Amino acid sequence: MLCFAYGSNMSTQRIAARIPARFVTTALLPAYRLAFHQQGDDGSGKCDIVPASDQSAVCGVVWEVASHHKLTLDRYEGLSTTYDETWLTVSDLAGDGQFEVQAYVGKVTSIGMRPYTWYKHHLLAGARERGLPAAYVRALERIEARLDPDTEHHAREMVLHGLDAPLERGA
Repeated sequence: MLCFAYGSNMSTQRIAARIPARFVTTALLPAYRLAFHQQGDDGSGKCDIVPASDQSAVCGVVWEVASHHKLTLDRYEGLSTTYDETWLTVSDLAGDGQFEVQAYVGKVTSIGMRPYTWYKHHLLAGARERGLPAAYVRALERIEARLDPDTEHHAREMVLHGLDAPLERGA
């Protein structure tokens, strides 16, 4: 099955730490915007996609995932408790066609949420790795992040990218 990742799962290292997946393409989801109002179990803001009436669009990565691995990803994403599942049509960024994809949409939202710096790092790593449009990456860079008070968790997440990074403000 094809899954559309628009948050931390855009990063090859992040998705590989969870399940095997094969990169298919980068894609655009028109008439949606990215939001960080999905409340994570850790109290931080996670990515969500929200319908938008303007010219907004969300860029992301399409992964091919075996059905038995999709069940594992569902557990990581908190399917049915934190996120619901939907089917959407995305367009290949190279203009080579459209794909019907599964995506997660938030169901536990809260205004004023911000991601942790390590989560933002996963997001940016995936966007840069897959060559998302420069303007989109710049918009992601401007997202305000906060430090994870659990420094060990921060370190574990950063190690996925081969980094032994100190805590960074707003990284």
